[in-house]
Amino acid sequence: MPQTGRDSPLPDALLTSPPMRDACAERDVGAIFALARDHAGMSLSRLARLCEMTPSRVGEYIKGRARVRQQHVVERVADGLRIPGEMLGLAPRPWEADADTAAEPGPDGLPVAPGLRARLADSVVELDLGIDIEVDKEGWVFLTYHHHVLNLTDRPLTRFSRELWFEHGEGPLEIVTVPGGKQHVTVERIHDAGTLAKFACRVSPPVPPMGTAKIAYRCRGGRFTEAHYWRQAITRYTLRLHIGVRQSGVARLVDCSAVEEHPDGAKQVIDEHVRFSHEGSEAHISLAREELRPNQFVTLHWEVVREGA
Repeated sequence: MPQTGRDSPLPDALLTSPPMRDACAERDVGAIFALARDHAGMSLSRLARLCEMTPSRVGEYIKGRARVRQQHVVERVADGLRIPGEMLGLAPRPWEADADTAAEPGPDGLPVAPGLRARLADSVVELDLGIDIEVDKEGWVFLTYHHHVLNLTDRPLTRFSRELWFEHGEGPLEIVTVPGGKQHVTVERIHDAGTLAKFACRVSPPVPPMGTAKIAYRCRGGRFTEAHYWRQAITRYTLRLHIGVRQSGVARLVDCSAVEEHPDGAKQVIDEHVRFSHEGSEAHISLAREELRPNQFVTLHWEVVREGA
């Protein structure tokens, strides 16, 4: 449970509720104010006083006539309502007693470490990057990417450039979008060379400054033969990365390991963050990392003996 402070105007039950977490993850100040009004009995005048704005402005946010575009407004809402910074993608606020004792963040309320926010200015941030790798008994891969991005630039985000490569497979790779987010996403192919694909995800409507979007796509055509690994380049500040592998037709899971490469070229073994299991003919492997920077790489290796080998 988040640490709210003794003078928090919001009940813990409201602060930890799914609607409030969703509103905070989207930085939807109007929804936050509406929840505080409807479930905590807070008047527009009190909300305005706590968050240093006029009651009419609070009303405009609630009615959807205005959206927050500036970071300092989000900070005032966090401080006025004692919403932990982690829930709004902010650094721990000064009134939070000790960031080290804060509760574990939810999947959409990811914390920004102290001092990191300044480096995030004018950036598109990956709040959450999820990679699901499904491998069939022949080694063919069904790959799914899930991006939850936050636009901290002062420009609408219309295009999201990506690149995929497999050592083996059949090209060109098949890439399709996965419906489900607020934006409509289309794939624009830029360059194909065998099992290398450079492409862009175009989003409509554009993601406004201070807005978030969930973008997902799937890829077929890659194949694992002898070597089993996934090397992920970090191109944006990434608050959370999760790689999950499910492989069928496995007689024995021999080994799993992971390495994190830093921008200066230094390498760090991160095996302690790898989780794995083998049940029946399926192997499951996962790796989770947090607070990654551009020009880092994270590589997950695994070795299996396939059935019939």
